[in-house]
Amino acid sequence: MLRQKILSGELRPGSALQEVPLAASLGVSRNTVREATRILSSEGLLKRSIHRGVAVSQLSPKDVQEIYHLRRMLEIPAVLAAKKTDGVLPDLKEALEGYERAVGRKEWAEAVSFDLQFHSLLIRFLQNNRLGSFYQNLIGEVRMGMVLVDRSHDDPGRLIPVHRKIYQLLSAGKLKQCAALLSQHLDDSEARLMRVMDGQVWKKFPKSVG
Repeated sequence: MLRQKILSGELRPGSALQEVPLAASLGVSRNTVREATRILSSEGLLKRSIHRGVAVSQLSPKDVQEIYHLRRMLEIPAVLAAKKTDGVLPDLKEALEGYERAVGRKEWAEAVSFDLQFHSLLIRFLQNNRLGSFYQNLIGEVRMGMVLVDRSHDDPGRLIPVHRKIYQLLSAGKLKQCAALLSQHLDDSEARLMRVMDGQVWKKFPKSVG
């Protein structure tokens, strides 16, 4: 219920969540609310602060720039290091098919989950578990913004061929071509998110709450 309220915009970016009234409004215990906020924090939808408690995540343009800078630093070398023997390709295909189904049903939150899963799998080509864990935390921060981007996209289905082409180039061992396409895809993704935050969707949210 909390995830849906966040992704639908009912709970706006920056909104503080108070445990006691939230538990009462949802008809659940405080422990249940605490566990829910822990899970959503791990997904990047909520942020915890020592002074402010729990609040709905709110990215700044600088946050987005830093996140995508790091994504390029990790994903592009990962693609260049890809090997067919790593066992990643079948999982990539499964994530791609899940993404296509979710977009077809206009299930944006689910589509973004498969999208992020697809990109997370690329990091496995680096064969570094610590980098994989770091990437998971990094990508969680941008999840809500990507849901808003997909919901506002004129034709989200146009994003599917890019992911399919990335998979095809990896399968064919055309790693430099794949890296070039991935770089352009990340540039486009960052630009779309920045446009959303500049006002196309984000303008209905206050710049700061509380």
